[in-house]
Amino acid sequence: MKSLMTACFVAFLAGGAWAQEIVREEIRRAPVPGSETMEVVVIRLVVPVGATIPLHTHPGDEHAVVITETKAQAPNGNLVEFAVGTPLFFPEGEVHGGLTNVGDAPMIAITTTVVRKGEPFIVLVN
Repeated sequence: MKSLMTACFVAFLAGGAWAQEIVREEIRRAPVPGSETMEVVVIRLVVPVGATIPLHTHPGDEHAVVITETKAQAPNGNLVEFAVGTPLFFPEGEVHGGLTNVGDAPMIAITTTVVRKGEPFIVLVN
């Protein structure tokens, strides 16, 4: 079943403009074979220009592949360039995010996360 989830925030940008919302489209959710407690969740993540991915963790490992070329600004001000096909990995509990899309087009990635069933998929970090 396909469902559309939007992030629970709209980031405020310098200059008083509001960013568009980040969209997480769940492509697939399925049990991990042989496990009663784990499931795999595949999501299409769209980060519009000017939007910031909030700092967060997951109750399991996340793998992602960037499918559009873009630039992002890290919280420390450094620019990070993402080529098509850039792989990303965030182990369970590792804080990640905080990047603002400063490219010319939305950043799109496909994420695959293996998580424990029944726990919140995303835990926001102050």
